[in-house]
Amino acid sequence: MTISSAPDQALVLAAIEQVWGSMLFATAEAWPSDRAADFETGVQAQIELRGDWNGRLVLTCDSDVATQIAGAMLGLGPEEELPELDIHDAVGEVLNVVGGSVKGALVGTWALGLPGVSETTGAPARDESFVVSWGDAPVYVQIVPDAA
Repeated sequence: MTISSAPDQALVLAAIEQVWGSMLFATAEAWPSDRAADFETGVQAQIELRGDWNGRLVLTCDSDVATQIAGAMLGLGPEEELPELDIHDAVGEVLNVVGGSVKGALVGTWALGLPGVSETTGAPARDESFVVSWGDAPVYVQIVPDAA
């Protein structure tokens, strides 16, 4: 599938579903709209996309989910502990592969930046993102255009 302009929710969700299935052996399903999806501390990964549209993709999840994603990516059991740097690297790499998939589906010349990962103290606003499930926990995804 190719898209001619800006990435949209359907394209990014398709990329997440593909990446989670192939890299993490998990499914990404829509979070129920009537269910709260808050958390207090977590990890936020961002990657820039440049071309006919300029902006970034952002993935935000709580710390436990980030640890689970890293463990799944590295093939570790739930009892194995990971250093924070490995957790950040794994979440950033997952977003990097999602971004690459999105970039590959867009028509034209596009550039993908390097992922950046940082700690966050809360979830994005629900109206500024869409939410997918990681097991029984929410993962926020945002498509953020650059300011004009």
